[in-house]
Amino acid sequence: MSEPLLHFWAQTLLFFGRNAQARRVLTQVVHANPARAEALSTLAFLHAEAGEISQAIPAFDKALALQPDDASLSFNAAFALQRAGEHERAMELMRRAIAREPKLDRAWYGLGLSLAHVGRYEEAVTHFREAARLQPLNPYAGYQLTAALAKLGRRDEVLAEYERVKSFDPKVSALMRREFAITDPDAP
Repeated sequence: MSEPLLHFWAQTLLFFGRNAQARRVLTQVVHANPARAEALSTLAFLHAEAGEISQAIPAFDKALALQPDDASLSFNAAFALQRAGEHERAMELMRRAIAREPKLDRAWYGLGLSLAHVGRYEEAVTHFREAARLQPLNPYAGYQLTAALAKLGRRDEVLAEYERVKSFDPKVSALMRREFAITDPDAP
């Protein structure tokens, strides 16, 4: 089967949720054409999704070499690196994604996660705030912002963020009450 036909077949398998088979076919596509960035990035993402981080990272590296300006690709590679515990490199790629696409809220959020993971809470707060500004109804940005603020001992801001999240997500606000010792007489 030709490389373009194999790639089409892989896309069809993905459409029908047959990711394991698509990974095998995409491996053949990449073997036939190592410069096919789309196939490389999809293969890398599928490896990451399957928890095959040691296979995902080199595939992302190859795809990024072909498409260094792709913000989503940088984000996805950074996500795999986070899962591997490589937060410094993940932060570099999240910053690259933000530089290319400043409104990519998930990159701001991801950068905040890595910063918090390495104990840089003040910087994490800035990035979680921006993620929440770009996507105001993302309760997880609010939760992580609250966690970073709590680490910094900024109780008034913890309470303010709780009130914001409570206005649209009762489940996450309940989690925030439990984890950050928030007393709310109006809560169910």
